[in-house]
Amino acid sequence: MDWFYVQMVELHAYIAWFIVATFAVRGLAALFDAEWRMDLRLLAMVFVAYGLLGISGLSLWALMHHNPLHHGWLAGKLIALVVYGFCAHWAVGSGRYRAVGYVVSLLMLAYMLGVSMTRQAWPIG
Repeated sequence: MDWFYVQMVELHAYIAWFIVATFAVRGLAALFDAEWRMDLRLLAMVFVAYGLLGISGLSLWALMHHNPLHHGWLAGKLIALVVYGFCAHWAVGSGRYRAVGYVVSLLMLAYMLGVSMTRQAWPIG
């Protein structure tokens, strides 16, 4: 294992927690139609955080030689990430049924957290 593995995992986790907290607040703001949820400065911070999360995630993926075809937990996490992306976009937008998108997004975040911690495709059980 390379010398920077622990630091990369910690950075990845810190960025993920920042994204979770930011989404939770923005999602609630969207439910109450707050205008600031689409502020360009906030969107820029979120965009940079997602970029850093992607870079650190792909770096860990390559460093650890994980394969979603052989590691069910990684495949589940990537599928949940796609579902989260669609639902989170829906939740902070101005469309109908934003609350459903918000709840599904939070469930996908919880699933990804559980899978990250247990390395099991079904973190419960």
